[in-house]
Amino acid sequence: MKAATLGDIIRYFNHQKPLTPADKKEWESFFIETRRKEISLIKAEFLKSTAGHKVLFGGHAGNGKSTELNKFIHEPQITDRFSIIKLDIQEMLNPYDIEIVELLLAICFQILTFAEENNLSIGKYIKDRFQKLESFFHVELKIESTRVDKKVGEVGIKGEAGGGLKLPFLKLKADFFTKMKGEAESRRIVRDEYRPRLKELIELVKDLTADVKCNLTEKEPLLIIDGLDRVSVKPAEKLFAEDGQNFAMIDNASMLLTVPISLIHSVKSPVAESSIGKMHVLKNIRLLTQDKKRDRETEKNWEIMKQAVLKRLEPRLISEKALEMAVYYSGGVFRTLIELIVFAALESEVLKGTAIGERDMEEAVKEFRIKKARPLSRSHWEILLEIDEQKKFIGEMDETRLELLAGLFALEYINGDEWYSVNPLLESRLDEYRELFGTGKKVIIKK
Repeated sequence: MKAATLGDIIRYFNHQKPLTPADKKEWESFFIETRRKEISLIKAEFLKSTAGHKVLFGGHAGNGKSTELNKFIHEPQITDRFSIIKLDIQEMLNPYDIEIVELLLAICFQILTFAEENNLSIGKYIKDRFQKLESFFHVELKIESTRVDKKVGEVGIKGEAGGGLKLPFLKLKADFFTKMKGEAESRRIVRDEYRPRLKELIELVKDLTADVKCNLTEKEPLLIIDGLDRVSVKPAEKLFAEDGQNFAMIDNASMLLTVPISLIHSVKSPVAESSIGKMHVLKNIRLLTQDKKRDRETEKNWEIMKQAVLKRLEPRLISEKALEMAVYYSGGVFRTLIELIVFAALESEVLKGTAIGERDMEEAVKEFRIKKARPLSRSHWEILLEIDEQKKFIGEMDETRLELLAGLFALEYINGDEWYSVNPLLESRLDEYRELFGTGKKVIIKK
């Protein structure tokens, strides 16, 4: 199951689709062990925990967190003890504008979805509360009422003996989250209504969890909330630090929540940990030492990145030099690696090539470098120069520095001590700005 042509590469190199053991064929064909132990630590923590345990899981965007999570939720020891209820925020909400209100609503809807899929009984008192929610959505968000005319696509959820909870659930869920994801005004209306009533939403999550737990008998529900690693700097601090105590109040539901790299380095990170739970960070794949050399350890990591490519395509489709370039400029980030391969494949195909060569990869790197540098201002470049020279951030981790981490302009590596590097895509521009800033000349930032 490998790409046999340049055209196949687009199908087999989909950076938006994390691998999962649920797709056995793809998992066996493409998955590669990365020698990172964070998920093993999280697994051990949950297996020793009591009900209501919570964990935060973060790292750079695109470094394999979702695939690691998918591996975790299919571990036999985990599935023996827990029933997994997973939601991906990117499918339901706007990760760049998200608050606790809509996240709690998303959790409620996802627990109900789990109950429906597993034919579990849900109490009539919960049905009544959801009907009130539906009425609000109908009046305030102009979501079409679905109670009278029940058509194909509605979902019936069993109520208490003879209760017959029947919610036209799929349509309500789809309509609501379409508005919440795409309409700022809808988000404002819902927040204004339910922010003062957060306790009600928290109690609804707890009651849903309790009902599900009664049905499961031998297993505990475990909520996996993915996609939160894309939340922007300020919304992340508000969600996890300022509103973090709301997660702790859901004391009968175990949770694993992904978090963005910016929160990990924020001064508010300790507040989030104390309110919610321990933070685990998935390390980047380190390809070079601090002095930009390759040693025995980094050579193993180069091989991991190469195999991530070679497991998906026939070796004849990419030259060794092009593969080396793709790995180097990825910075150890899997998503960047995949995107470079796809762009270079398209470049080669347009030029009637039959394989990705060095020139194709050079064009891919050039395009990605331009795109990466485009939003950077002088203050950004000054910080990047500081990182290149010191291998660390100097001064306060303010919003600008956190944005550089969140946007993969700067990358964190950990081998004993933590240190930082400028994204390899931007390295060739550093000397230019070092000279300009050092001479006192008027600086015009090129795009």
